[in-house]
Amino acid sequence: MTGKTIVYLPNWLGDMVMATPFLKSLRQSFQGEIWAIGKTKSISLYNGMNLFNRFIPYDKRGVVSFFDIVSALKEIKFDLGLILPHSMRSALLFYLGGVKERIGYDRNKRGIMLTKKVKEDAFLKSTVEHYLKILDILSIKSQETTPVLVVTEDEENRYNEKFGYHKEAYVAFIPGAHYGPSKRWPVSNFVKLADLINEKMDFKIYILPGREEIRLLEEIKNHVKEKNNVEIRLLDVGELKVCLSKATAVVSNDTGPRHISAALSVPTFVIFGPMDERYTDYPSQCTYKFINNIPCRPCNKKDCDKKLECLLGITPEEVYNKMEETIGRNRI
Repeated sequence: MTGKTIVYLPNWLGDMVMATPFLKSLRQSFQGEIWAIGKTKSISLYNGMNLFNRFIPYDKRGVVSFFDIVSALKEIKFDLGLILPHSMRSALLFYLGGVKERIGYDRNKRGIMLTKKVKEDAFLKSTVEHYLKILDILSIKSQETTPVLVVTEDEENRYNEKFGYHKEAYVAFIPGAHYGPSKRWPVSNFVKLADLINEKMDFKIYILPGREEIRLLEEIKNHVKEKNNVEIRLLDVGELKVCLSKATAVVSNDTGPRHISAALSVPTFVIFGPMDERYTDYPSQCTYKFINNIPCRPCNKKDCDKKLECLLGITPEEVYNKMEETIGRNRI
């Protein structure tokens, strides 16, 4: 297809990673310009992939910002708009912005604003497949189904200049979860796992990321026995990508950064809580899942009313044993 196409990107980091098979297939099949619109702080996730010709930053700050974007879309005159989020706002933006053909899922009563609607499946599909299905309307065959990211030389150089050119091996912990507390493995479990790694492996531990989760990160470090072997790093998205790419392994709750490390082929050990894992189920040889299937799971709740039984059933020893089996002990 020729002309100008604009893609409304997902809002969440994990969804952005899971959209990469769709975006790469689109790039390989279209001859015209492909633009993207999305959050400024997250677009660096796609650096080095040549997915878009241009990017329009939109951070959703008020009505004025919304109509500024509407005016910009009208001026640019897009032939096709592909809407990955399910929000009313994303469809309304393209509708008012005069995008000629608007394709997305008919959710949240926004169907009137779409020129073509993607049909929902009768059974639950992963987010990767969910996005890939949009290609069917465009008569495009998906080129791949596994999310992949890259780290550019410039990103790595800037990271090394800021944090130093250390060669130490480390395990990265992702103890937070923006979705809500029901996704967070207890602090005591991260502490115990850190102690096991310090005792039996020769790896440092970096606790990442989340500026709004600093107290959570500090609580883990304060209770670890070998505090000098643990470092908290507050990173932007580009820095996070580089840091995860250099890790020997990543231990994470079921949250966005775990998709980044997996897409960078880093062994990633994921503790699942209340969410249905089928939403994020895609081919990955470096993702290791820990799931405690109790009767009330999956509930998909942000706050647990059953004392986090699904998470508490996953022990630090269980995670450590799988890590040692997979990555061994550091010999550096």
